Amino acid sequence: AAGAGTRGKTLDSSRIQPAAEFDRYSIVREWQTGQLLHVRVQVKEEEARPRGNLNLGYRKKIVVTPFHLRSSPQLDDVDDIATRLPQELLRRLSGSGKFLGKDSPYVIAPGASGPATDVAAVRRIATMHDAQFVIAGEIVDASKFGKPAYYGLIKKDARRIEIAFYVYDGLSGSLIARRTAVAEGVGEQRIGRDKPFGSASFAATPFGGAILRALDEGADQIAQDLAPLPFMAKVVQVQGERVFIDAGSTSSVAPGDQLVVYRLDARQQVYGSDPLAPLGTVEAPVGTLSIVQVQPGFAIGKLDPPASARQVSAGDLVRFDVALAPAEKDAGR
Repeated sequence: AAGAGTRGKTLDSSRIQPAAEFDRYSIVREWQTGQLLHVRVQVKEEEARPRGNLNLGYRKKIVVTPFHLRSSPQLDDVDDIATRLPQELLRRLSGSGKFLGKDSPYVIAPGASGPATDVAAVRRIATMHDAQFVIAGEIVDASKFGKPAYYGLIKKDARRIEIAFYVYDGLSGSLIARRTAVAEGVGEQRIGRDKPFGSASFAATPFGGAILRALDEGADQIAQDLAPLPFMAKVVQVQGERVFIDAGSTSSVAPGDQLVVYRLDARQQVYGSDPLAPLGTVEAPVGTLSIVQVQPGFAIGKLDPPASARQVSAGDLVRFDVALAPAEKDAGR
């Protein structure tokens, strides 16, 4: 767990889950504080069974947009690749259990050097889909060529795919990561629109298999880029001391979790070299939110200190900040 500080007091984000499971136990005591029910149980340590699905992470919300095609005629033999490829990317990322995803019908036009420069468009899409991160991309190349074989005496038909992936922070609209995946397929150069994108018949073609390999590489790279970034959700409603956030059980939020609430100060936007593109907004930690009730799409928590709830309003942020130990940092390199 980690946290922030306000007025000399440390605000921690934390979650507690059992590292072991027990088939047999006896209840020693039960008591209630507010809406939380506490149960103390007695178990035999020798009967402990390691918990295989221990989850200390949250599912971060992402939205994937259609990919831009740099040269559409190159891909006239591929079934709707501009929308189907990002949908397959979303399926892979969501299937990892680390992300909760949606797809958007709106294309983010790339800039002259690749990534979009319209941060307002990125922020709008993130807001429309309640997403923490926005993923866009561009299919840069799908050209055919002759691959030298047998000491260069002959050439085999081949085709390459080059895909650029752009990952944006939904709050600021700024670019977080830029990745490129390249793969080649040797043999029949065409796929055919009769083969649905991502299907077994699609994957069986040399170029279709190359596209899916590049897609797998891109999904792995994006997951690695987003792994160290903290989980974030937004405050959507405040009722007295109760604070509602737009993340619930589908995001792996659970009762007892503690997250830090941050108040945004729109008057203090930070700019870099581009005066039209803010890097972000200054945040001030307000208090620790303890989750007391969870629904699939939202959760309810209470703030500590309770008086700080008066400072919180819809649009403010909650985050689970995780500090990695040195060994964990080294392992991720």
